[in-house]
Amino acid sequence: MPTDAQSELAQIQNWMQSFLISPEPNPVKAADFINDSSRLSAARHLNIYRQSYIARLRECMKNQFSALNYALGEELFQMFAEQYLDAYPSNSYTLNNLGKNFPSYLEETRPDAESEEKESWIDFIIALANFEFSLSEIFDEHAEEEIVLADDSAPDEALKLVRVFHLFQHPYPVCRYYLDVVKKKNPELPFEENTWCAVTRCHYRLGLLEINPAQYFFLEKLRRGLSVEEAKIYTIRKFSLDPKKFENLWYMWRKSFIDSNFFHYK
Repeated sequence: MPTDAQSELAQIQNWMQSFLISPEPNPVKAADFINDSSRLSAARHLNIYRQSYIARLRECMKNQFSALNYALGEELFQMFAEQYLDAYPSNSYTLNNLGKNFPSYLEETRPDAESEEKESWIDFIIALANFEFSLSEIFDEHAEEEIVLADDSAPDEALKLVRVFHLFQHPYPVCRYYLDVVKKKNPELPFEENTWCAVTRCHYRLGLLEINPAQYFFLEKLRRGLSVEEAKIYTIRKFSLDPKKFENLWYMWRKSFIDSNFFHYK
């Protein structure tokens, strides 16, 4: 059974959480839990703390969706972020999951929701939001990091995808746009274009590489547990490739994949 002190602590914690995340907090009970100081009332103390807490949430959203912040512009992004935080207040001990529902929120509140013809730029914004949150999840994914990366001397039969490896397919150049923002290339909003990319995390660093459809197909076969030779056979059949010419193509793919830390030794 909880003690009176524990019950009182739980009551204070619940009230404090409600005060911090409520769009319109009620400061009436502030004096019941917080003492006035010689300069500020209890309510004023709490309002200062609340404003700092909200500012931290805004900054966290901006960091979690840096490319989206660039795409929308600071002012519009913060408006969406504040509305989202009101609709989906943080209820976790960690801020890592703060933006988990942000892509869904953008889909739910899209301005063309009632229109038969959808705005393509909104589709891109939602795809970018989904991708950026996926990157934060991949970065936090639990996996053994002490692995030996493959180099050019590794035989094909020894190659195995690193433990944190993900493939993405988008109707917009989402990965390319994200990388351009990171590299401060000031990209424009892109047009529709089917694109594919691979994302890895190795030695606590993310790696992103835009790939073509054949490479996506080949890597997906490896991800499902096939060997390099088996994935080659399926890829040759799928894309009607000449086996001899594919060996030259594989030489270039292999170098690019190894340079991008896709493989480790079995």
